[in-house]
Amino acid sequence: MGFVFHRFQRETPETWRAEGPRSYIAGIFFHFLAAIGIACLLTLFIRFGVGFFGTGILANLRFALCIWGAISLPIVLESAVFIRLHPLVVLGQLLDWLSTSVLASLITGWWLMH
Repeated sequence: MGFVFHRFQRETPETWRAEGPRSYIAGIFFHFLAAIGIACLLTLFIRFGVGFFGTGILANLRFALCIWGAISLPIVLESAVFIRLHPLVVLGQLLDWLSTSVLASLITGWWLMH
């Protein structure tokens, strides 16, 4: 999502570190690690029969929204309170983590069904 909101990052240059291949690799690594964590949690919820987060696309989306709302949403919003971030950068971060949660949950749900 950085390419969409990058111009808004330029409005607060004192907030951002220099970008490069290492920072992109680190970002990918952390998203991948988070996706694995989400997949593990969803697998446990499904295996132990937590009804609210059962099997199916809607249940997987419900899980994704709950995990995003419990973890990513408050962390990103709290960061925006203390760090000078353009509102659209905050929106970009929220959408980025929402897409990570949704994709990890849908892929895991699909994988467990097959």
